[in-house]
Amino acid sequence: MAEFLSQDEIDALLNIAEEGEDLDAVEDETSSLGKEKSYTIYDFKKPNRISSDQMKAFNALHDKMLRTTITDLSAMLRKIVDIKVYSIEQMTYGEFILSIPQITSLNTLSIKPLEGRIVIECNPGISHKIIAELLGNGGSTLSNSERELTEIEMNIFEHFYQLIVNHMKTAWEEVATINFKIETRETNANAIQIISDHEIILLVVFEITIEEESGFLSICYPISYIDPLLNKIVEKIFAEGRSKSISKKKDINTLISGAQMKVEAMMAETELSMQELLNLKKGDTILFSKNATSASSRVYINNKEKFAAISGISNNRKAVQIKTNIDHEKQETLIELKQLREERETALKKANEAIARLLNTKDDFS
Repeated sequence: MAEFLSQDEIDALLNIAEEGEDLDAVEDETSSLGKEKSYTIYDFKKPNRISSDQMKAFNALHDKMLRTTITDLSAMLRKIVDIKVYSIEQMTYGEFILSIPQITSLNTLSIKPLEGRIVIECNPGISHKIIAELLGNGGSTLSNSERELTEIEMNIFEHFYQLIVNHMKTAWEEVATINFKIETRETNANAIQIISDHEIILLVVFEITIEEESGFLSICYPISYIDPLLNKIVEKIFAEGRSKSISKKKDINTLISGAQMKVEAMMAETELSMQELLNLKKGDTILFSKNATSASSRVYINNKEKFAAISGISNNRKAVQIKTNIDHEKQETLIELKQLREERETALKKANEAIARLLNTKDDFS
C-alpha cells in the first residue's frame, strides 16, 4: 500500500524544491518526521496519578463547595462575589511553589485523621482587596498589593481563611470526616515545605472576582496524603448524581400521575362535504368509509393519535384493547424514504430511456 505524506512532509519538500536542494538528502528527515507522530512523550518524573474519573469527581466536589462559599463570602464582604474553579492540575510541589508569587499569603492545614498537611494560598491580587473590604475601605492599589501583609492584616484575613476551611469541611463530609485546622501562616512561599519538591500534588485553583478586581486562591493537596480517599470521592460523587436523577424521575412521575387527560377511541371514519353536513337531519344514515366492518380503532390522547387498538366488550361495557403505539415520526420517515426511492427509480428510468433513444438514433445513422 502506498504511504501518504503528512502536511508537514509536503511543506518540507516544497521548501526544498523552491531552494533547489537535493530531495534525496532530506528523505531520512521527512521519514523521521512522520515517525514522531506515532508516539507521545511521557515524563517519568511526573507520572499521572489521577484517573479521569477521579479528576471529574474532584472537580465536582470543589464546584459544589463553591455554591455555599459564594453566598457566605458575599454576605461577609457585602459585595457581589463570583468564584469559579479555574483549573485542577497535577504537578510537583516544586512547580507549585514556582507558580505562585514570592510574596503572598499562605496557610498550612492539618488534615486529621489523615497524615500530613495541605496548603492554601491566596495571591496579593485579591487578598488585599478582601482585607480592604473587611476593614470597610474597599480600595486596593497595585502598590499596596506588592507588599507583605502586616501582622494585623494577617489576623483580619484569617476570617476569610476560616470561612473557606469551614466550607471545605462541609464538602468533604460526604466523602470522609476530615478535621481541617489552620496550623501555620506565612507570607513567603519558600518558608513552607510540607513535602519534597519532586513529589506529585493536585492543585485546585479558584478565581475570585470582587467588582472589577480578581485573583486566585489555590489549594495544594499532596496526592500521597489523600490517595486513600480518591476512590471514595468517585463513588460518593457519582452515586449522588445517579440518586439525584432517580429522585428527579420519581418527582416527575408523582407530579404527572394525577394529570387529567382526554381519551377517545375512534372506531369508524368517513368524509362529508360541508353541504352534506348542513343537510343532515334526524333519521339520516351515515355510511362510514373507513373501519366500517373492522374492529380496529385509533385511540386519541388529548386529540392526538397515539395508539392502535381493537374495539370490543368487556364485562358488558364497551372497551378497547391497546395493540401498538403509533410512531408518527417513524411513519413520516418511512413515507419520505419511499418517496425518495420512487424519485430515484423515476430518474433512473428516464436516464435509461434517454440512453436507449441515443442508441436508437446512432443505429439509424449507421
